[in-house]
Amino acid sequence: MKTANTISLAAPLSLLLFLAGLAALFWAFMTGTAIDPEKGRDAMIAAIWNHVGWGVLAAPTLLIYMSWRLFAGNSSRATLMEKVGVALLLALAAALVFLIVTGPITVWTYGSALKVFDWFAIPSPTGKAPALHSFVEQAHVYVARLTPWLAGAELALFAVSSVQRK
Repeated sequence: MKTANTISLAAPLSLLLFLAGLAALFWAFMTGTAIDPEKGRDAMIAAIWNHVGWGVLAAPTLLIYMSWRLFAGNSSRATLMEKVGVALLLALAAALVFLIVTGPITVWTYGSALKVFDWFAIPSPTGKAPALHSFVEQAHVYVARLTPWLAGAELALFAVSSVQRK
């Protein structure tokens, strides 16, 4: 059973995790869009490593928020809006897990170690695999372009439900 203290702490913490997760998602998306082969190899590689580093930092925040939302509360008395919110979160969670998995695979199938800023690197377990690299990279980009739409829908639903509660 939830006490008054947990209820009063849960709303601000949920809002804080939501905003941090949304900011992390936005930043990971923006650093991903900065990857441009037209700017030259060095600039493109720097943009990739910046994106990878921020992606590694953003992923835990996003997954904690989504877990918090998905596993908190009683689903037996959920309204239609809450059920739609859960469906959106599940879709967003699936997209993010896909991106978290395909991101490193994209780097590894290129034949590179996965570097997180200059803090550490995870060596490639696959070696160079050009055909797989191309396929995984395209799938990663496609899902990445879908993710802001899912996040925007979640944000709109969050705003509407917040207004309705007041």
